[in-house]
Amino acid sequence: MDKIILVLALVSVNYFAFAQDEEKRNLYYGNMYFDEENYDDAIAYYQEALAVSPLGFKPYFNMGNAYFRTQDFEKAASIYESIVDLAPTAYDKSKVYHNLGNAYFLNQKLDDAIDAYKSALRINPLDEETRYNLAYALQLKQEQDKKKKEKNENKDDENKDDENGDGQNEKDQQEGDQDEKDQNKEDQKDKDEKEGDQNSDENEGDKKDGESKSAPSKISKEQAKRILDAAYKREKEIQKSIEKLKKVGEGESSKKDW
Repeated sequence: MDKIILVLALVSVNYFAFAQDEEKRNLYYGNMYFDEENYDDAIAYYQEALAVSPLGFKPYFNMGNAYFRTQDFEKAASIYESIVDLAPTAYDKSKVYHNLGNAYFLNQKLDDAIDAYKSALRINPLDEETRYNLAYALQLKQEQDKKKKEKNENKDDENKDDENGDGQNEKDQQEGDQDEKDQNKEDQKDKDEKEGDQNSDENEGDKKDGESKSAPSKISKEQAKRILDAAYKREKEIQKSIEKLKKVGEGESSKKDW
């Protein structure tokens, strides 16, 4: 019986050692391809490492970084979210939150990015890169809120103008109809039926024109231009943000644990 237990123990130890070796080997090759910017092959090796070590923090973390580099920010964020509790140290956990914030930020999810950066700073208050990224995200959020508020205010003002314009046009129309009615009674009693029909057609045409003018337009050319310019500016800001984060704000995203 003791021999059986000893054999089983040896088998377990050998398998564990084999799994560790396989994880390290695949992690090594994955990191090598990562350095060469061959992220697809890097991801494949990280997955091989996870096949023998499903809870391996390092393969998961580096795979998230590889997806980040391919600009698949949604996939990268999903991986970072899944390994927060796998981080072996508080410092590792702060790195995960930092990278999670970057992935959210570049996926235009400012609220989630801000929360992730704050979580990283609670763990590591001395991380200046995370502090910088948080300040930048807060600034963009403030600008977005300001633009949204101004847009809503402008929309309310346009609605008020439309309501006032409709009321004035209706009043003018009523006064014009009354004047025309009085004039017809005094000066046009002897017109024949044909002329009366023509006047009726002309009045209907005037009424339609009046209704068309008083109806609020959906969007002016100036408004359309402002919206397109704002969208273009926002797109340029996102592209600049991507380049800036890759150079100075990415922090531990570009580093690998061996």
